[in-house]
Amino acid sequence: MTTWNVPGAGIVEGHADGTIVHRFALSVAAARAREALRQGDRTLSYDELDRRSNQLAHLLRRRGADRGDVIALQACPSTQALIAILAILKIGAAYAPIDPSAPVAYGNSLLRDCHARFLLSAVGRIAAPSVPMLELTEAIALAGSESDAAIPGESRPSDIAYVMHTSGSTGQPKAVAVPHRAVVRLVTDQTYARFASDEVFLHAAPLAFDASTFEIWGALLHGAQCAIVEGERSSLKQIADAIRQHKVTTAWFTAGLFNLMVDHQLDALTGLRHLLAGGDVLSPTHVTRALSALPECQLVNGYGPTENTTFTCCYRIPHDGWGGGPVPIGTPIRGTYVRLLDSEMREVSDGEVGMLYAGGLGVASGYLGDPAQSAAKFIADPMRAGAVLYETGDLARRRPDGNLDFLGRRDRQVKIDGKRVEPGEIEDILRQCPGVADAVVKTARGSALMGYVTPKAADCESDRLASEVRAHAAAALPAHMRPAQLVVLQEFPLNANGKVDHDRLPALQVVPPTAETAADNSTERSLLAIFQRVMGRPVTSVDASFFDLGATSLNLVEAHAEIARTWPAVKLVTLFQHPSIRALARALTEAPRAADAVAQRAQQRAEALRRLRRPR
Repeated sequence: MTTWNVPGAGIVEGHADGTIVHRFALSVAAARAREALRQGDRTLSYDELDRRSNQLAHLLRRRGADRGDVIALQACPSTQALIAILAILKIGAAYAPIDPSAPVAYGNSLLRDCHARFLLSAVGRIAAPSVPMLELTEAIALAGSESDAAIPGESRPSDIAYVMHTSGSTGQPKAVAVPHRAVVRLVTDQTYARFASDEVFLHAAPLAFDASTFEIWGALLHGAQCAIVEGERSSLKQIADAIRQHKVTTAWFTAGLFNLMVDHQLDALTGLRHLLAGGDVLSPTHVTRALSALPECQLVNGYGPTENTTFTCCYRIPHDGWGGGPVPIGTPIRGTYVRLLDSEMREVSDGEVGMLYAGGLGVASGYLGDPAQSAAKFIADPMRAGAVLYETGDLARRRPDGNLDFLGRRDRQVKIDGKRVEPGEIEDILRQCPGVADAVVKTARGSALMGYVTPKAADCESDRLASEVRAHAAAALPAHMRPAQLVVLQEFPLNANGKVDHDRLPALQVVPPTAETAADNSTERSLLAIFQRVMGRPVTSVDASFFDLGATSLNLVEAHAEIARTWPAVKLVTLFQHPSIRALARALTEAPRAADAVAQRAQQRAEALRRLRRPR
């Protein structure tokens, strides 16, 4: 049995309403004075957002940007970032989000890979970028003198709206090119969530994560409000505060973040109408707790790769349960269909395991600048002439009720912090380190990545090479892709077929702390206990980086929630700025003294002003 969904009316090639820009214009016409964006205490109406994005579009056009260009955007979620995205789309270009926290070399490689015309940067962290850079705040200020009239002309539904990078098994990130029609299909004529002008969508996902597509356009293409969580690193409390302050009705979380919100901020979710979670397998325990505590909220399990534009299937979880076992991923959303095929591209029967292929309006246009990879993953539908399927690499089966069960990957791909990671990409980076002959990466318990390298020289000092490889990885890879532990082996164990035997590679080693690396005061001991509890294993050194110990960004979010109970003033970003127990303990200890010093200086300045104002 094949699951088909009929595309929504009007969302087809050649129709103007298949573009983001036209749909947004309809929202502006219907809701000109209504709030479009909320960030902290600041708001921006649809009219203001429209006019300011028009002005920036004119500036970009004068600077040489044109239809069909790719313009990179290095920014956290913000009002300015959304003005920039709209401006880019209005000139017929595509935006390519670059993670602001990524290493400089990694970000620059993404700029080159997508052939960006410009880089609009709100953080200025790419030193000597490979393309011309405009500072975002400055660009928006300069645009204030430009016309606020609409840019003539418009994109077609098949034109590229954004380019988003995902981890690649060949050693290079893949630039997924997503057309306008795929985004419009995601949030138009759908039933998995409610899209209407009285909704408030939470926007907390990084722009380089495709969940942001749902958050942004779910609001702006319907005259609804988009509530932006402030800051580069959002704590659980900040997310909870934003939900309460802005009366958010719809929110999306990764599976890991969903678990943490249920554990630590469940009360903040009571006002939601729709809560979507996904990016990895959901925890049945946390889903059951959420269903019990949120009787007025529809909980949705959302599944889908970036190559099929955020969501392929969704499952509206019944409040009376789903029959036990893993939570299903549901059925295809409107405008999408799926096929479960065997190795011969034949349909499997209900209940049998097959490879999941996605088709319909959500399928991306391919990988930018990589026709070979595009041809390998975007293939002709053997049962529908002219249609294209995306091979997800995911295994699934259809249940008797028609819903799909996700059964894991066919390849080595893993999820870290909800992000897709190909071990092959990390291996390629490690091989580029001088002194390394070969590299293998696998996952250990708790999703920690383990790296194994062989040296080029037989007399290589193992500790020194491991240290060099760690430094190389830190400079070349985002934090969630760095191995938690590196092991130097003279040779890799092989199986009977001459391939690396992953089962015989050394397991994650827990090294007892020495006198130099053990906690030596009460603050360090408290932090040590928190991190050991959060990570579920011993922490071997108070001086080692959290990421070198195998911590993920979500681990730091959870640790922050516990640390804030004792040190309420600590911000989540502090854990990223001081990423070891000793450094963090020092920061926590010095913070009160620094605050006292600031208060004292302020008091001294106030006293000096009073003296100057006294009549003589």
